[in-house]
Amino acid sequence: MTDHPKGVWFAVPSAIRSCPGIRGEIAEGAGVHQYLIEHKERYRNQGLGFAFFLAWNYFSFFSCGLVPVIHVIRSSERVWMWTGLFFAVTSLVIMLISTRIPLAGKRGFGVIAAICSCGATIVIWMSFYDARTYQMVSVIGGMIAGVGLAMMAHVWGDRLSRNNESDIEFSVPTSFIFSFIIYFVLLALKGPVPMLVDAALPVASMLFAFRRPTCNLSEEPELSEGRCIRGGELIRMLAGIATLCLLLGLLWFQFAYFRLLATPEMVSDRFLHYLLPFSCSFLLSIIALLFCIKLSRYVNFTLMFRWGLPLLLLSYALLYYDYSDPLQKIVAYTVNFIGMFGVQFGFWLAAPKFVRRSHLPPSVLFGGMLAAEGVGIFIGTGYGLSIIDGISATNVMNESLLFFVILLLVAMMVGFNPCWSFFRASERWSVDGEMAVSKNLDEGSVSDDINALFEQQAEDLRRSFNLSKRETEIAALLLAGRSRPYIRDELTISLNTVHAHTRNIYTKCDVHSQREFMDLPHEKEKQQTEDDLVLP
Repeated sequence: MTDHPKGVWFAVPSAIRSCPGIRGEIAEGAGVHQYLIEHKERYRNQGLGFAFFLAWNYFSFFSCGLVPVIHVIRSSERVWMWTGLFFAVTSLVIMLISTRIPLAGKRGFGVIAAICSCGATIVIWMSFYDARTYQMVSVIGGMIAGVGLAMMAHVWGDRLSRNNESDIEFSVPTSFIFSFIIYFVLLALKGPVPMLVDAALPVASMLFAFRRPTCNLSEEPELSEGRCIRGGELIRMLAGIATLCLLLGLLWFQFAYFRLLATPEMVSDRFLHYLLPFSCSFLLSIIALLFCIKLSRYVNFTLMFRWGLPLLLLSYALLYYDYSDPLQKIVAYTVNFIGMFGVQFGFWLAAPKFVRRSHLPPSVLFGGMLAAEGVGIFIGTGYGLSIIDGISATNVMNESLLFFVILLLVAMMVGFNPCWSFFRASERWSVDGEMAVSKNLDEGSVSDDINALFEQQAEDLRRSFNLSKRETEIAALLLAGRSRPYIRDELTISLNTVHAHTRNIYTKCDVHSQREFMDLPHEKEKQQTEDDLVLP
């Protein structure tokens, strides 16, 4: 999922000696092959572990997979409501405790998360064996599940935030695909087997999350975690993401409320009412989102809203067309799931990147955003359950449009923060045009070090060819082999502006293509070496 051409990697060895930020083990010439071996194991651990977490979430709360005996209309939604409430409360508690103690990195925290999630799965499944106690037992199971879900989400938020951006773009889509395969197999099975496997998924997820690589993996980059965060500092951090959390909560309120409106009223045919809509929505979501990644090369928080809002509006339109038609409900149900998957997909891609760019503690970002999601689910599902019995097509459209307009008005008033698409804790380029050295360079990954190399090369070209500040930023990305659409999204400028600056850079440097421009620093280095040999 990376945008680097092969020439980038051939360019690294000849320039490593001149870049002081490159790690010693890589500079000594022995690290690249070992790095690939080590990170292949990390990809496997994180890809499978995160996939198990997602599959457990989908199978337990997004379908009737845990319904073995009695059929209760909208049973999954009832459990999901209480799961959302305790998901929100637990996320806030974890965030507050993590200001003193980094919980997500502790193995005991993962053990408790696995126990809660596994136990909740069994409790929810057993609640369906007695209609008289179903409601009370399923509520208890949903509450426990909310605690386990929040704990595991914080663990994976911490793990993914320690990857560089290319790793995130590879691991997250891979995990979503694996989770769908697991879900598809489980829902196709019958009897207690799927429940037992589902109960084991959280345990497997936490085992992979805390699994130690067999080889000597290099030190992970330090995040802004593990230090004490005072109350005033925490408030300032939360204020910076308040509008993001507000909009995310409103979005999940819409999804949860609409799920009640469109959920199938008959649960006897699991293939027609759950497996088919889920499969179609998942496949369409993955294909479309991977296409978005390929085109834009940068996925940010704004994608969640650009993706979710049109699909919500389409879902409402489908229900309004004929609310009594079961087939129409299934189609609307599928469209709603496409929206939910897209928002989840965008969240798990954007949030770890935001942590890396902003140096915000993972517990603060994930705590705030997960709490907003949980509150939205609880209120949306609770309100939907309270009115669903007397609702008609007219009511659906009137109330749905009202909620949708409220979301649009809030988005219009608070706006989309530019920091959601690109954020740096400090300016990359200082006022006088000199490159600002990243304070976390020594703690970064090999990918971060290579990016620093291209920035240093761009700075050298700035001095030699009198490039402007913006041209120097674009030159660094061109040297890294980035495409022009990627540069557009990375620097939040128009594509025409990228084209204009690129033409100016090529003219000043007397080159005609990106390939020639990427070779320019090495030609200058070679020329300098020859000149040094000629001198007496």
